[in-house]
Amino acid sequence: MVEENPAQSVINEAKRKQPSLTQHFMGVVTANDLSHSYLFSGVDGLGKLAVAKTIAMRLFCKNVQDGMPCGVCNECIRIAKDEHPDVVMVKPDGRSIKVDSIRYLKREFSKSAVEGNQKVFIIDDADTMTTSAANSLLKFIEEPNGQVNSFLLTDDYRKILPTIISRTQLIEFPKINEDDLIKYVTKKGLSKTSSQLILELTGNLASLDKMLEDGWFNKMKATVERWFNELVEDDYRAFTNVQTNFMPLVTGRFEQQMTLKMIYQVFKDVFDVKFKDSQPDSLGFGDQYTALKKMALKLSDEQLITIITSILGSTRKQDINVSFQNILEVITLNCLAVIEG
Repeated sequence: MVEENPAQSVINEAKRKQPSLTQHFMGVVTANDLSHSYLFSGVDGLGKLAVAKTIAMRLFCKNVQDGMPCGVCNECIRIAKDEHPDVVMVKPDGRSIKVDSIRYLKREFSKSAVEGNQKVFIIDDADTMTTSAANSLLKFIEEPNGQVNSFLLTDDYRKILPTIISRTQLIEFPKINEDDLIKYVTKKGLSKTSSQLILELTGNLASLDKMLEDGWFNKMKATVERWFNELVEDDYRAFTNVQTNFMPLVTGRFEQQMTLKMIYQVFKDVFDVKFKDSQPDSLGFGDQYTALKKMALKLSDEQLITIITSILGSTRKQDINVSFQNILEVITLNCLAVIEG
């Protein structure tokens, strides 16, 4: 079996994970109709970076085959390896993309293309940009200098400044083979509602397996359920639960992200019960339907929206190194304050 080179591997990943989107963009490039800036949104593992790099390869490839980059020429291989001078990649420096990285990007693209008239920049994990970095990027995105295409990648476009979203073309990446994912988690012995919950958290098989290691998913789900039921009863033990039950299970940033998503999901289920009359079998926390219904009746529309907004806003605090225990404690106290009215 012939081993793939890095470029062929990237192209095949894009075609495997996002066949329709990849084909669409190849046609857009062929028609010379590529927009100047895109925002790719979707959970990890959906092939956002592979699609962005494949588009860049198609723009620079010297030997296009049936509308696709060849994957073997020098241009394709250098792009795949982040070595092409006219395709610049920016990633978080630590937990965030700082303004210095964006200044570097702007300097690069104020210069003429090294090997032609086309330049591409890709910002991975764009939602980790500091506010200063995001504001610095605004004018550059809106008025690029010359023939420039930009691709901003994020797991959730709602984390991006609205002013940036308005200056880009949003592309939401569909989940990968959802039927296959459902079969996969079912084989792991999860209940129907647990399967639905874990698929709301991620569409990435590697992340699924990581959550299922050592029973972490079931333990954290049970912890969130206990915490939520205490909130329903206005029980301040929900606060002490953070240190005694949540924190021993949170060993890294991945677990932090999944925990916040799980907390968001339980209140999203309350929202769906309250406004859509959703039934247990359609909810991630459907086996807690009595508690969900009780919370839906307890909260006014405004109170529920306030809690959900607070939870969504908590993800920003991770980017400025606020302790995760503090984040969960603030969420808990905010929830209790809102519930008490």
